[in-house]
Amino acid sequence: MVEPAGQVSAGEWTPEKERRLNDLVRYAHQKGLWIRFYTLDGLDPADESCHGIFHVYNFGSRAAVEKRWRAAAQAGVDYIATDQYEDLARLLHTSRLAN
Repeated sequence: MVEPAGQVSAGEWTPEKERRLNDLVRYAHQKGLWIRFYTLDGLDPADESCHGIFHVYNFGSRAAVEKRWRAAAQAGVDYIATDQYEDLARLLHTSRLAN
């Protein structure tokens, strides 16, 4: 696991977590496996229910989840699951244009 405490208690994105993510992706790909991260959501907790997002899957803010989306994409994660697909798509599209 990259963040064993789960989304709600994950805290800040750190270099140690990024290293663990990269190691997991590299290991999976060396074994010929795809790797997927499930329900990376980030929304103010007050807005969860009106967007159908469950609290246990919420990193608590857009900024917190964007760091994880970027890290997952840069690490080569094969599938990123989120309830905010449109936002993730915009971020990935913008990131590709910037590179």
